[in-house]
Amino acid sequence: MNDKSKDLLKKMCFILNIVRSVCLISFVLLIGLCLFFTFNKDIYNTLFGSLRIDYLQLIFNDDLALHKDKMSIWLPLIFLITAIFVFIIYKAVQTLESICTITMDHTPFDVSVSNHLKNLAKYILAGGIVFNILEVCRVMQFKQTINFNLLFNTKYVTQINFDIRLHLSFLIFAALIYLLSYIFRYGQELQQLSDETL
Repeated sequence: MNDKSKDLLKKMCFILNIVRSVCLISFVLLIGLCLFFTFNKDIYNTLFGSLRIDYLQLIFNDDLALHKDKMSIWLPLIFLITAIFVFIIYKAVQTLESICTITMDHTPFDVSVSNHLKNLAKYILAGGIVFNILEVCRVMQFKQTINFNLLFNTKYVTQINFDIRLHLSFLIFAALIYLLSYIFRYGQELQQLSDETL
């Protein structure tokens, strides 16, 4: 490997290290928020007197329009699922960093690179599933927390629909990375055969 490629991989490792550190800090903060909102029920009475939805801000005069008991169930769960998602990103970035380090020190056609690529495919698959679960929970929390009967006049608004959009593109990406791991393993076997022949 030439010096230019090594320099590029070093820069990439440095950036991945920063991203990994940010993910770890975010994970710890999200776990802290999850525990805080789980064990501190009084915060729902003081903190959630209003709710902002894009450009619309709803200000509640009493607790009838906002189901704070349901919010106390959903909000910590959303923080917990987000923390799991961030941890999966942390593991994926750590795997990428390992691939860069191995490639910089040895050759890309190595058994450990192939194994790391398989792990990366698993993290992408797990991350996609967790992200979709988070999307469903977010919509369910919004749907069950707000009392829409008080917010809208039933003469004009008779039904409110919530669309849950599932993202499935991660399946293709995970499959491509998994296939790539087999290509790297095959390249390693060819290189080993070439070395033995020489």
